[in-house]
Amino acid sequence: MIKLIIGKEGSGKTRTLIQEANESIKRTKGNIVFLDVDNNHMFQIDYKIRFMGLKDYQINSEEVFYGYICGIISSNYDVESIYIDGLLKITDKSLEEMEEFFKKLDALEIRYNVSFIFTITADGVEKLPKFLKKYIILEV
Repeated sequence: MIKLIIGKEGSGKTRTLIQEANESIKRTKGNIVFLDVDNNHMFQIDYKIRFMGLKDYQINSEEVFYGYICGIISSNYDVESIYIDGLLKITDKSLEEMEEFFKKLDALEIRYNVSFIFTITADGVEKLPKFLKKYIILEV
């Protein structure tokens, strides 16, 4: 499953993502990873969730970020879900430029049975690129 939590700046996307991650740890049998641009929300995440702040890893494109995600999955086959806060800040790309990235994630999701849940700043579902509309979308 790929899920997008979308909304305007300050609408509560990160809070919703944190709540979902903390709730999911109660019912999962595998591991959960939470990726964020920085460490600001580290203490709001349940201690059983692997939190990773990305600012020290020099991730500056969707290709590098995709490789980072592959590294997480390849080092731990028990990863069930990866929560990602601020995809556009991490990759420094627009949504329109991310189609190939999402195609690759589709393949990872199917092959390794990993769910990806993202926050994305957008002005509503109608503003999303067409290729994203096939995913589960929660608007906050």
